[in-house]
Amino acid sequence: MKKLILPAIALCTALTSCESEPEEKGKDIGALHISKEFPQPGDEIKITYAAEDSIPDSEDEKVKGIINFMTGSNIYPEDIELKDSAMLYTSSIKIPDTATAISFQFKQYNIDQNNNKAGFVLPLYDEEGNPLTGSASQIANFYGLGERYGGVEIAEDSIIANYESDFEKDPSLEQQWALPYVVAIKADKEKASAFVEKQMQAAKENDSLSEDDYSKLSQVNAAVGNKEAADSLRGLIPEKFPKGSLASLSYYQKLYQAKSVDAKEQVYIDYQDKVGKDNVYKSYMLSTLASELTAEGEIDKAQEYASKISEKGRKASAYNSIAWKLVEENKNLDEAQEISKKSLTVLDNIDPKKDKPETQAASQYAANLDYSKAMYQDTYATIMYKKGDLKEAIKYQEMASNSKMADADITEKYIQYLVEDEQYDVAKEKSADFIAENKASEKLKEYYKEAYTASGDASGFEDELAMLEEKGHKKAKSDIKKMMIDEDASNFALKDLDGNEVSLEELKGKTVVLDFWATWCGPCKMSFPGMQKAVVAHKDNPNVEFLFIDTWERQAPDVRMKEVTEFIADNEYDFHVLMDEKVEDSNDFEVVDSYGVSGIPTKFVVGPDGRIKFKSVGWNGNTDKLAEELAIMIQLTQS
Repeated sequence: MKKLILPAIALCTALTSCESEPEEKGKDIGALHISKEFPQPGDEIKITYAAEDSIPDSEDEKVKGIINFMTGSNIYPEDIELKDSAMLYTSSIKIPDTATAISFQFKQYNIDQNNNKAGFVLPLYDEEGNPLTGSASQIANFYGLGERYGGVEIAEDSIIANYESDFEKDPSLEQQWALPYVVAIKADKEKASAFVEKQMQAAKENDSLSEDDYSKLSQVNAAVGNKEAADSLRGLIPEKFPKGSLASLSYYQKLYQAKSVDAKEQVYIDYQDKVGKDNVYKSYMLSTLASELTAEGEIDKAQEYASKISEKGRKASAYNSIAWKLVEENKNLDEAQEISKKSLTVLDNIDPKKDKPETQAASQYAANLDYSKAMYQDTYATIMYKKGDLKEAIKYQEMASNSKMADADITEKYIQYLVEDEQYDVAKEKSADFIAENKASEKLKEYYKEAYTASGDASGFEDELAMLEEKGHKKAKSDIKKMMIDEDASNFALKDLDGNEVSLEELKGKTVVLDFWATWCGPCKMSFPGMQKAVVAHKDNPNVEFLFIDTWERQAPDVRMKEVTEFIADNEYDFHVLMDEKVEDSNDFEVVDSYGVSGIPTKFVVGPDGRIKFKSVGWNGNTDKLAEELAIMIQLTQS
């Protein structure tokens, strides 16, 4: 991909004075220039990022930036305020005194610009220009979590070497980074076991171990297959730290497994009595109770538990779920309206900069809030529609449809309400916009025809619709083309449900769609009607192959095979299913891990050259759109 060359520092000439101290030349990492070659904690640095060689058409297409400050074992992301000029993006950044390493993330068109996966990562330095001790381990850890940070990666050997270089400088770092280091070296069982034994010996000589220390020891033992030691250590934690994190987790697990609502409530009461800490597990318990009580029809009690959730986003979600349950049952709509309004009020009072979790930048948290707000506005609008207040329904459905996160279901309802309110001109105008933006369902197009007909002469409708659909298709193709990547595809050979071995290498020359899924995964199964539509659309194309890779299943192999086979047969899916293989003595699975998948469903489109051209995570909620997007991706790989 072409990048702009950054301007060189001006040379001294006969007309300028060269007596002053020369400006520091800085450092280049791919398309990023940093004003200081050896930045230190507390420094203020200037950065310049050279974008792709095209001028963005809109604000949304400009480059967005995040800096990750690495401190201790933690990574703290913060937004960068970038100023743009002729495809050069600049900013000034103050590095905290506590940071030891930093990295940058850039997105354009909502696509990670990750410097060919190498990222923009660097240690901080001391006054002599030496990397700070501990920075190498932080960078190793960062790359180990690379899927969360723009898909960056380096070779496993480099990750291991980073840890070991720090351990040599400061052996005390071994305890801090024991778990990710053992995970990195666990293929060498002898080396990993020796390291774990060393940690166990050091622990025996330490009479002030924290809960985190015990937890790490348990986890590193589990990583090398020392199940008895891992279980023993884990069992000691609630006893030694009765109000610690593991104690809270154990209460949540008990509550989740309890069979009745009454039993779940008793677990929560016990937790309050014996632990009582306001933490993430308490929020999980309260959310679960609110959900279970809603299902039982105990709405007042469900609201009572929802009101006790301290994390605002989770509280809003709990209120919305309660309201939606009443909507689905079409009863107590006045109460549903009141509860739904609570969810929106809670969201309105969230400040992304103040309320964001430490693991997210404000922009990332705000994007999640925007998605939630669109859903909750849709809930409120649906309630008002059912109550017969069409004007109020339109008001809130319009808000939801204006969100960047709005899907075709939301836009469809907005047009439906406008048509029913006989606002035909507005419905016609908005429908045209949604179709041209590729945010329309087939039903919306029917409402568009109704509005078009009601607002005047309908003779030109078919031509107008075809023009808008072509516009929408071109926009979709343009948007998808910007998402195109060119990355290595990990080769594999897996068996299908008939016991036949299928190799990715043997399919070279074809476009191969890989869909990672599991029988327990709700979003995976919700996406399958769209995947079935895509499979049928390409069934006569010998140059396209769909492979559905079942993974992350914990059942015994024979039970897993039976359940997967029955699921496919019962739903009459024409899917070629492959069974990912579990790594021995581990909860990992070979192929899904080799593709760096962190959540399912995840789809990859591998081009005829055997390289990954597209990656898609999650489910967008629209069957027709999924099939269309896959068709475009396949076409682009073959053109």
